[in-house]
Amino acid sequence: ARGLESAFQQQLATFKDPFAVGIITDNHDNARFLSFQSDHQLFKNLLTLNLCAQGIPVLYYGQEQGFNGGNDPHNREPLWPTGFSTNGDLFKHIQTIIAAKKKFQWHSQAQVQRYADDQFYAFTRGKVFVALTNVGNGNSTQRTITYHPYANGDRLCNIFFPTTDCFTVASNQFSVYLGNGESKVYVPQ
Repeated sequence: ARGLESAFQQQLATFKDPFAVGIITDNHDNARFLSFQSDHQLFKNLLTLNLCAQGIPVLYYGQEQGFNGGNDPHNREPLWPTGFSTNGDLFKHIQTIIAAKKKFQWHSQAQVQRYADDQFYAFTRGKVFVALTNVGNGNSTQRTITYHPYANGDRLCNIFFPTTDCFTVASNQFSVYLGNGESKVYVPQ
């Protein structure tokens, strides 16, 4: 997670317009992420970062289907045998983030780092709070967030579980629990 911190700092120092930088997680010239790291929770963290971070998200076809091809040409799997499924976990993960992004319009909001250590990275885009981890499937982590843009009494809910995973800011802080290596995107209620 510290690598994300330094990468975003470098991006801000290097590029005049960080909103115009493409965020690419897979492409046709390299082995797909899932070919060398089969942990879907880590991949979902990567997709969350791709779709929520400041910049232009670039999705490579088949990421939503969990394609895991290695080096070229194996990373260019045909999509049609999947039946273009919209029922898979990765497709629904991407779809949920895109729907929230449309609703809360955070694409024009600057990214502000809120917490960073070796296992946890969090930022806001406007009033949207994004929490990521690199602990992977089977592991959990929790952090208390004290640097944030919210007032006491503000309530935020996770877009993936909007009725069961919510918190209310109290004493100018809140805790975020990332169970089983998941990523979370909290939006105001």
